[in-house]
Amino acid sequence: MLACIVALLGNLGDHNGTPALCEKAVADNMCEETSLGVIGTHGAISGAMWLLLWIIPGWRGLRTVRVLLAVAATVVLILLPVRMFDWSIRYI
Repeated sequence: MLACIVALLGNLGDHNGTPALCEKAVADNMCEETSLGVIGTHGAISGAMWLLLWIIPGWRGLRTVRVLLAVAATVVLILLPVRMFDWSIRYI
């Protein structure tokens, strides 16, 4: 949910350019492949972390580990729109 909110905030501006991570790939017309690769990587890392949450037992002593892992998986998803948008452009 937080990743979607960050993405929506990034889309509020009138910005028709390519994502910031495509700067090097624009010359070869590989922006779509680069974007999909980054989206897939973030999704796979976050999914693996959430899967690990199901593997770690719910014992009281491991609660801190589980909470930190859940926060880390959420941060990985939130970093996706942060990497996708060029935040240096003034949107408002």
